[in-house]
Amino acid sequence: MRSTKKFFVPVALAFLFLFNSCGLWRDFTTYFNTYYNAKTLFDQLEEEILSQKKDPFEFRESSTPTGQSQSQPYQQQQYQQQQQFQQPQFQQQQQFQNVQQTQITQQFPSQRSAVPAMSMVQIKQELTRVIEKCSRILQFHKESSYVDDALFITGKSFYYQQEYASAQRKFLELASLQESSYQLENKLWLAKTYLQLRSFDEGLALIDEVKNESIAAKKEKLLIDASITLIGFYLFREENSKAIDECNWLLGKIDDDEISALLSFQLGKINLKIGNEEEALNAFASVLKYSPTFEIEFESRIEHARLLKQLGRIDESEEKLVDLRDRGKFNTQRDRILVELGQVYYDKNQYEKAVKLFKEVDSTYKFNPTSGMASFKLGEIYERHYRDYDSSLKYYSKATSSFVERDIKAKANDRARNFDRYFSLKKTIADLNTQFTYIKQPEKFLRDSIDYDIAFKEFTEENRRKSEMLQANLQTQQVNFEQRQIPQQNPQQDLLNQTKQKEEVKLAMLISLGKVQKPSRPQISIDSLGTLLSQNYYNLGSHFFSEMDVPDSAYYYFKFILDEYPQKPNTPQTLFALGTYYETINEKQKADSLYKIIFEDYSKSGLYTEAGKKLGLIKEEVKKTVVATADPAEPLYIAAEEKYYSKEFRDAIKAFREIYLNNPESSYAPKSIYYIGLIHEELKEYDSSAFYYGILSTKEYAATPLGKAVFAKYSEYKNEKDRIEREEQLKRDSENLKKLEEQKPVENDSTKIKQKEIIPPVEKDDIPIRKLRADSLKSRSDLKPESDTLKPKPDTLLKRTDQKFETDSLKERADSLKKKIL
Repeated sequence: MRSTKKFFVPVALAFLFLFNSCGLWRDFTTYFNTYYNAKTLFDQLEEEILSQKKDPFEFRESSTPTGQSQSQPYQQQQYQQQQQFQQPQFQQQQQFQNVQQTQITQQFPSQRSAVPAMSMVQIKQELTRVIEKCSRILQFHKESSYVDDALFITGKSFYYQQEYASAQRKFLELASLQESSYQLENKLWLAKTYLQLRSFDEGLALIDEVKNESIAAKKEKLLIDASITLIGFYLFREENSKAIDECNWLLGKIDDDEISALLSFQLGKINLKIGNEEEALNAFASVLKYSPTFEIEFESRIEHARLLKQLGRIDESEEKLVDLRDRGKFNTQRDRILVELGQVYYDKNQYEKAVKLFKEVDSTYKFNPTSGMASFKLGEIYERHYRDYDSSLKYYSKATSSFVERDIKAKANDRARNFDRYFSLKKTIADLNTQFTYIKQPEKFLRDSIDYDIAFKEFTEENRRKSEMLQANLQTQQVNFEQRQIPQQNPQQDLLNQTKQKEEVKLAMLISLGKVQKPSRPQISIDSLGTLLSQNYYNLGSHFFSEMDVPDSAYYYFKFILDEYPQKPNTPQTLFALGTYYETINEKQKADSLYKIIFEDYSKSGLYTEAGKKLGLIKEEVKKTVVATADPAEPLYIAAEEKYYSKEFRDAIKAFREIYLNNPESSYAPKSIYYIGLIHEELKEYDSSAFYYGILSTKEYAATPLGKAVFAKYSEYKNEKDRIEREEQLKRDSENLKKLEEQKPVENDSTKIKQKEIIPPVEKDDIPIRKLRADSLKSRSDLKPESDTLKPKPDTLLKRTDQKFETDSLKERADSLKKKIL
């Protein structure tokens, strides 16, 4: 009995092992053959996607990640270093930079060399590979335990590809499984998908379920993800108060200090956006109560200091920024700190300190956006405080070619253009004054011409000398040696020349730079020159007044014109401009005196009427002014949109159609058409949807953003529909042809020959096929045409032709067989 038991137990264990090993082996092969590769690739791609996401609270998934995230300022130093290393340098300097980069990497381990990020196109291609691998599991390994894993990864891959309908199907398929470890997480991703598909009610309801179930199951990570998704949705809908409430609610539910710091920082941003500056200041300060990341800590500190300055607490702002600068922890963000500190000194009128800081940023961080901001501020200081327009133009021009944000770059470009205009007017005035001097002092023209010829000859000789030396260096292959010897050749003579001919050398240098042109003799009268000078001085004064916002300089030039050129054609314009200047400084009496001169002495001037209106001597015509009102279609559009969100689709379609028909010129017309097409598409009424998308694709709306958005979808639908119609037309034509053939009269079997019954000659036949066809055609051409009266009916003629063709064919076949037999 004991021996029987001893035998039975091992056998039972063996059968049990074999029974279980089938499932284990299936899972083992599935894991290592397919799932492992898919999971590894997906984890890498998801990490890349999340690293490129610029804002964790962003609702819309961007197809091309752009913009500056909270972590990007921290990475700008890496970009600057990378650009510095890419510049061509001497080998020794390059080696020094490599050593310096190694030291920086050792000091800041997080600042490793920047690896080019994958584009969204590449990421989507790799996600397609993940989907294909998971599809193999779902198709060939349905019995393995990795089916739910494959479904979940496939759904997330479709979501990241922005294929939300496909993602929804996979998440719903996974939700239908009875037991899955992804049940709660899958519900959250299904909620995200519903929100992206604009099924807001379903999505919000699922998020509430996930939040409640996460609290019950004590899954804090899922709770945080669900709540952040909801905050992002509220921000997308610009429901800022709800977003603030959700942030405060989540802060009271979680123990994660890092996420709490992120939420506090977001609270500060939202409050700052809606103008609650004190609440924003408190929120930024509260970030430090938690455990923020490096990026969040720095951003909250610098926002706090910047907000203090905006609230007028400049000394406190300076104290915070100095403390931030002196902390070695934030050396990688030193450029941003210095820009803010320089702005504080600028506001406190401490211009020398501000210039010093801005110049440090401008010269040290050339490839950062802060360099452009520093250049812009330097241009502003030199323009408004020092009145050094040359330096101001230099820094504004640098800002236009920097990486600074677009609006600052546009301002710098406008101001640089103003200074270009200023220097152009100054040069024109200088040239006209020179011509004026040449007329009054002809000997001045002769002296300047002689000086120019001497300087130009020296300039030419210097160029020839350099050219000969360069040629000699190339011939002897001793470039470096010759370059060292050139400055030392005859230094006494060079010094003598510089001493004796200082003015000529300076003029030669100006000639080489293109700053001086050969003097030309005046071609117009002195009176005409005076008129041109008066006009250019007026243009310069107007430029100071209207573009450069320097009324004192404008006053100087307007007064100068009236004193020096009182009888010129632009005198009324100058008087009126000077009167306008007096009005801006609240000296109405002086302004009226100038307007009175125009009204009394220049009745033919175009400014006569305007001067009379200023004096009250001419009544100004009362014009009916059309008050700009809001678009009348706006409230109708909002009401229609509410019907859409309430799922009253038919009423929404009717409301949107009324907007389009009654307000075709409104900016809400294309939006209404788009919504109608979208509703029909959601209702799977694709023909109706295509009709309205087609309206958006017409010439009237094709250039609008919505017209461009639906063009590809409409074109694809139209092409597919045209293809189906062509196939149906071919099918109908084929059926009609078949019916016609069936209706043909039955012919005599002896005369009826089908094409397939004609046996072509074999390769051994001596008579080629081409000859047989030629003979057949010849025999047909031998038939004599008959008159219309004697011409048989078409059917009879066809029968005779067929009989003739049959006879010829039989004869040819007989001849061929006879030759084979012989």
